[in-house]
Amino acid sequence: TMKQFLVFIVLLVSSFKSLACGYSPYGEDIRYSLLKPECFGYAHYKAFYYNANLWGFDYDVNTNNYTNNVEANIWDWYNFTNKKVSIEAIKDFNYHLALTDIHPKSSNEFIQYLYQNKKIDAIAYLRMAKNCEVINTIFGDDTWERNEVATTQQRTILLNKLVQITQRERNPYFKRKYAFLTIRLAYYAGKMDVIKNVFESNFKEGKKDYLYNWSLFFYTFTKIGANSMINAANLMASCPEKTYASYYYFHTDFKIEEALQQAKNKTEMANVYAYASIQKVDKSLDYLKEIYKNNPMSEILGFLLLREINKIEDWVYTPYYSNYSPSTKYSLWSDDNDKITTEILRNRSENDRLYAREVLDFIQSIDLKSTQNPIVWEAAQINLQFITRKYDNCLQRITAFEKKYKTDKSLGQIEKIKALCLTANQENGKAIIKPEIQNTILKYKNDERFIFALGRELEFKENITDGIALISLLETNYSYSADDVEWQGNRIQTSGNFKVFYSYFDYLDFVYSAKDLQAILDKLKTGFATEFEKNIYTKLLKDKDYLKDLLGTKYIRENQLSNALITFKSIDEKYWFENYNAWERGNYSEGYSFDQNPFYDFKHTETFIEHKEKFIVTKLSVTQHLIKYTNLAYNPKTKDRDYYYFLLANCYYNMSDYGNSWMMRRYSSSSSYYGQEFENESYIDEIEYRNKIKALAYYKLAYQNAKTLKFKA
Repeated sequence: TMKQFLVFIVLLVSSFKSLACGYSPYGEDIRYSLLKPECFGYAHYKAFYYNANLWGFDYDVNTNNYTNNVEANIWDWYNFTNKKVSIEAIKDFNYHLALTDIHPKSSNEFIQYLYQNKKIDAIAYLRMAKNCEVINTIFGDDTWERNEVATTQQRTILLNKLVQITQRERNPYFKRKYAFLTIRLAYYAGKMDVIKNVFESNFKEGKKDYLYNWSLFFYTFTKIGANSMINAANLMASCPEKTYASYYYFHTDFKIEEALQQAKNKTEMANVYAYASIQKVDKSLDYLKEIYKNNPMSEILGFLLLREINKIEDWVYTPYYSNYSPSTKYSLWSDDNDKITTEILRNRSENDRLYAREVLDFIQSIDLKSTQNPIVWEAAQINLQFITRKYDNCLQRITAFEKKYKTDKSLGQIEKIKALCLTANQENGKAIIKPEIQNTILKYKNDERFIFALGRELEFKENITDGIALISLLETNYSYSADDVEWQGNRIQTSGNFKVFYSYFDYLDFVYSAKDLQAILDKLKTGFATEFEKNIYTKLLKDKDYLKDLLGTKYIRENQLSNALITFKSIDEKYWFENYNAWERGNYSEGYSFDQNPFYDFKHTETFIEHKEKFIVTKLSVTQHLIKYTNLAYNPKTKDRDYYYFLLANCYYNMSDYGNSWMMRRYSSSSSYYGQEFENESYIDEIEYRNKIKALAYYKLAYQNAKTLKFKA
């Protein structure tokens, strides 16, 4: 019946803690970066930040609008009012107010100033500008173009009027403003001849300010071939408001060789190389060198350097820390037909560290003072020295940087690199969390990528205890965010059977041995002398009983029953009651409870043999009886040795993937099995768990010691 079917589905779903085949993170969810472009004043290049989700440049221009930044037009009006009107009031008028808001009683400070100071020319211009906005908005909002004819007529009338106003205007300041309005409206009206005539009449000579650049953008649509390429390159490099648009509309036909031939000077040559560099998802150092050679003071050069660093971080840090291929794959990372292993990922990461060395050599070969934004070059140098493991040089640079830029917002990025560098610059087996980085850890404990990377550095230096403590801190935030850390791993580096981890517990469960976990629990027993240690071990202390449960489970996997019993006995009785009954109050799901006795019962079998001993089934009670029955079975004086071998066989069968007590060995289970090639790469007892070798051995002993034909049967 449908009711029975639904019950079956509920039971099926609840029997797994997690599914073997589910969502696997990719792109920005896995990318690592320590130098953020927003910390270095490059907000206007946001469309071109290194971002795995934007390599197709499917970019929402609204996310890069200038309501949060001051564009050139706003500064222009600010200076026009002799800086007596707030920038916020001017922005409010430009971005939010309409034509009907321009009147003497306006509450807007900017409009009030213009009326009070009789700036009639400015008011007339703003009325016309808002009128143009209305016409263009009407057209833009009419998805089905039902009013296309009427709008086109209105636009043509207004355009003719604007052409006349521009021609008549005698004030050079407003003449250029009207010229821009005319050019923009002509673009939306599809009048390329008007754009060409007005631009060449008003902008061929004179200053190359924002009005020139904004007008040049529309003028570029009247050009074809290399002429449009050089204009687009110049706009990207020198006009923040048109950086993205100049790429979006013109990059498809861009050819660097043709554009270079049209460059009139070194600055334009640098701009061409910058435009080409934006399009490269792989190594771009050669282009950076050309930009520097032609125009070392180029603003976009600093951004492109930072973007190159972000690429290297992805190529090196992402596989090194998370065991994922980089978030964005270029040619050297694209061949994933072979089985990817930790060893392969490490080798590729090391290869990209060699490229980091090349970029570092370039930075160290130039005069940083000759660049437009030296701080980004200094920060890049520090990061590259860490990546290339020049730890001592890196720490020296950091000391100088901290003295020089005490209040710069990029300092936080450098503090994190310093913490990682001090941690990595220690001898294997002797690494600790150094006192000088403890405040940094507490300060940035919500930066999950940083904390995870630091935990991994400690792991790599064989300090698993502190490393896991830091990784456990990632789980104190309960709301999901894009910064949440996911990583892959396995017990051996040559394994391609990666498991995805979202929690430290699952990672400990899969990767580490009982001995490793015992060391962590020993640390928890010793107590903590400092507030810092109490802070970073908060999660592990809270989970202490769960970790003991895990340790005992690992001892079961490793067939160390005595140690498993000692461990399970050390857990408070309340823990068993809360976590191993049909009304769980603990961390485990309903499907994780023992509902049958592994010595006497089998799944799908209503009755099998009589329960001679009745007890509440927990990991503790099962382990106690395993030891008890083992001792009885192997004792020559025991009367019914065959019976106890048989009970042991039943239990070991039930502690397999098909049994009723798989919880003795696993925290989630699936019948999915991929064959012998994965046996040594998964849990340490995977062969036993899947093949039930001990169960077969004990059934054989039970048969050999059986006294009756019936029992043999």
